[in-house]
Amino acid sequence: MSVTASAPGSVMIIGEHAVVQGAPALVAAIDQRARVTVKKRADRQVVFTSEIASPLETSLDDLRVAGPYRFLAAALKAFEPEHGVDVKTQSDIDPTLGLGSSAAITIAALGAFARLYERPIDVHSRALGIVRAIQGRGSGADLAASFQGGVVRYQLGEAGAPAHLSPVPWPYELSLKYVGYKTPTGEVLEKVARAAAAQPQRYETLYREMAELSAFACDAAQRHERAAFARALDGYQILMARLGVSEPALDALVEEARAGGADAAKISGSGLGDCVLAFGARPPGFAPAPLAQKGLLIDA
Repeated sequence: MSVTASAPGSVMIIGEHAVVQGAPALVAAIDQRARVTVKKRADRQVVFTSEIASPLETSLDDLRVAGPYRFLAAALKAFEPEHGVDVKTQSDIDPTLGLGSSAAITIAALGAFARLYERPIDVHSRALGIVRAIQGRGSGADLAASFQGGVVRYQLGEAGAPAHLSPVPWPYELSLKYVGYKTPTGEVLEKVARAAAAQPQRYETLYREMAELSAFACDAAQRHERAAFARALDGYQILMARLGVSEPALDALVEEARAGGADAAKISGSGLGDCVLAFGARPPGFAPAPLAQKGLLIDA
């Protein structure tokens, strides 16, 4: 028996950094998907194959959460299988746009293994645990979009409670442009954490402003208040710059998007690289980012 599961990539619309502090965020599933196919073996061997990494053969007795297959290995370990498995991944997520490919792979893998081993799990919560164990930090917003699809209002629960996920109707156009380089999210979060430790009062105020503006934007999106939402996006870009995660190349892309006719533009993601998101009319040179209305899909 083999099972194939797929999940879409994602893009942060607003709420970066503040979401880790418990603020609401808006994240969209993008119509590019990662697929994971799993098949039981009669022995205890585990074979990982991918289009972008060399094959890896190991065993359940020596399964390590490391290297290019670390998210898949962590997902498999969660089920404590008795027999080995073949795991194959495929993806049409554009690697130059930073569209949450690791989150999509993790969600798809957990979905596939849950069906293969017939063990229902809370996919999002388990995925968040995996990402935090590997990266050290993470809000789970990208996981929520990959799991649910569409545009999601996302907020971490208090004191270990489950996160809040709710769909948001979305009639608007989004587009993206890659700045040409990226910094791993964990490194960006660590840099910001060090700065916040050195200036706690300044960053406490900044995080509060980001949380308020993100909440305002989420409400404006829910009510389809386009102009107010656009103002919130532009305002959030100013706060991202104050946080220290914008750079001249990103600032130039933001201005390029606005000059090209976008209603608003901002960094998408943790910053210090990756993409700029344009809201509304697509500026020249920006790639369209159509929504994926379906999240996790499983075919046995």
